[in-house]
Amino acid sequence: MHQKVNGIIVVLGALCFASACGSAPPPAVRAAGVAHLQCDPSAAGQDSLVASTKVLRVEPIYSHVLSSRDDGEERVVGAKLLIRPPPGVGAEEMTRILQCHSARVLLGQLNPDAVQNDPYRLPDSWVDIQVKPEDGNLAVTVSADSVHGNLQVYSRASRYGDDHLLATDPGLP
Repeated sequence: MHQKVNGIIVVLGALCFASACGSAPPPAVRAAGVAHLQCDPSAAGQDSLVASTKVLRVEPIYSHVLSSRDDGEERVVGAKLLIRPPPGVGAEEMTRILQCHSARVLLGQLNPDAVQNDPYRLPDSWVDIQVKPEDGNLAVTVSADSVHGNLQVYSRASRYGDDHLLATDPGLP
C-alpha cells in the first residue's frame, strides 16, 4: 500500500513538473524570439503582402471535445484561410512573412491598424501560424491558446476574408 501511495505521489509530481515546464512563455517573449530568429529587418516591407493577400475561402477549424453532453461538442480551435500565393512566394516564406508580421505588431514595431481585420494577430496574445501548400494555393491556419482567442481569430479571419475575397467564378465581375 505504501509503495502504491509513493507511486501516485511520483506520478502527480511529474505531472505538476511537466505542466509547469510546458507552459508557454508570455506573448511578447515569444514574439521577440520569432523576431530574433526569423525576421530580417530589411524584409519589413513584406508586411504589404498581408494587406494585399487574395483570399479564396475562410473556414473555422473544429475539434471534438468530450463534455457532459452525450456525444461531446465541437469547439472552434482556429481558422483556415485558403489564399492565392503572392508571385514567387512559397509556403515556407509565407509562414515567415506572417509570423514576422504578427511578431512586429505584438512588439509595437508595426501599427496594429495597418491591416484592417488582421487575422494574423490578437491584442496582447500570440497566435500560431502555419502555412502549407494546398492545390496550388496556400492554406494558412491560425490558432490561439484559448476558446475565446480562437473565436476572435475566426471572427477576424472571416471579416478579413470578406475584405480580400478573390472572385473565383468566371461569370463574376
